[in-house]
Amino acid sequence: MKRWSTLLMCAGFVWGCASVSESPVPVMGVGEKQKEVESKVIAVESAVGAANDSVNALAQALLFMPFKDKSKYKGHWDIYTEIPRGLADSLYVSQFFKTLSIDSALVRLDKKELKGRISVERALEVGRQVGADYVVLGEIDELSMKRFRATVPVGGYRSYQGLTGIRLYPYKVIDGQPAGEVLREVAEDSKRYGITNPAAFVPLEKEYFLLGQMEWGSPEFHETLLGKSVGKDIVQLVAGLDSLIKPPAQLKVSSGPKIIDVDGVRAYINIGLADSVANGNKYGVWDGGRELKDPETGAVLGTALPRRVGVVQIEQVLSEHLSLVRILEGLEEVQKDYAIRAE
Repeated sequence: MKRWSTLLMCAGFVWGCASVSESPVPVMGVGEKQKEVESKVIAVESAVGAANDSVNALAQALLFMPFKDKSKYKGHWDIYTEIPRGLADSLYVSQFFKTLSIDSALVRLDKKELKGRISVERALEVGRQVGADYVVLGEIDELSMKRFRATVPVGGYRSYQGLTGIRLYPYKVIDGQPAGEVLREVAEDSKRYGITNPAAFVPLEKEYFLLGQMEWGSPEFHETLLGKSVGKDIVQLVAGLDSLIKPPAQLKVSSGPKIIDVDGVRAYINIGLADSVANGNKYGVWDGGRELKDPETGAVLGTALPRRVGVVQIEQVLSEHLSLVRILEGLEEVQKDYAIRAE
């Protein structure tokens, strides 16, 4: 995962006598102005370039947008983009997903949108511009480290928690339909309870009060309770996305799913509503195997194994056994009667 940026947090602690209460305590560095997004960003991967990538042509391209912060976080660092950037990095090795650089979205957004205040319609517009299959909006519900303490006659009960709560809202770019919602909340606890020696909590006290001086994503940050909480939350969110956005099921058509007509960059296939297909599904296009001849005699020896010559994506399901598709790969090779496969 890429190096994250600096996080300056508001932390909370609990103080009481036999009972427990909670109140916020600021961490050093809170209140500084958020850095502006730099005007120079990484070049956007074009839709054409993505379509010509034979390795990833069947993958669903995800574009994470800046997340809305509802956690009452008051630090100066840009958590709006750092958390979605971490999610995108975690999906980098996925075979079914590919992630587009969040910078390709940032360069198109205004100051308000850079803080996650972006409408679904605007996100879909940006997604279409950069060739995304899904745009993922999000909300940060919780992002804090807390200290809990209660005094008793003999000693003190004390514990610490790193808390993270994040929601994801993926939308299908091709038709604007929501794919569902993913919510994950993680509390990483110090698991130290009972009457304790105050010296045992020195490292956690340091972590609690100096968290705001750590660099987001640094090895030091990942060792903190909050860093562990964020890391686990991201892993669970990725699993949640994987459960919402799945590869298309194998096709079962008696006559065989195939291309029935080619019309420029679009084509028609003989699968539709009755075959449980959906807008945005991608399929491989396979030929019937080329004829193989003896190089000396010219005699036909047989047929080569079928090979994938292209990739298509469903743009519109027209009827029970008819859909319109766009040819994403193999425009010059895709022909009528070639087979369609879910891969």
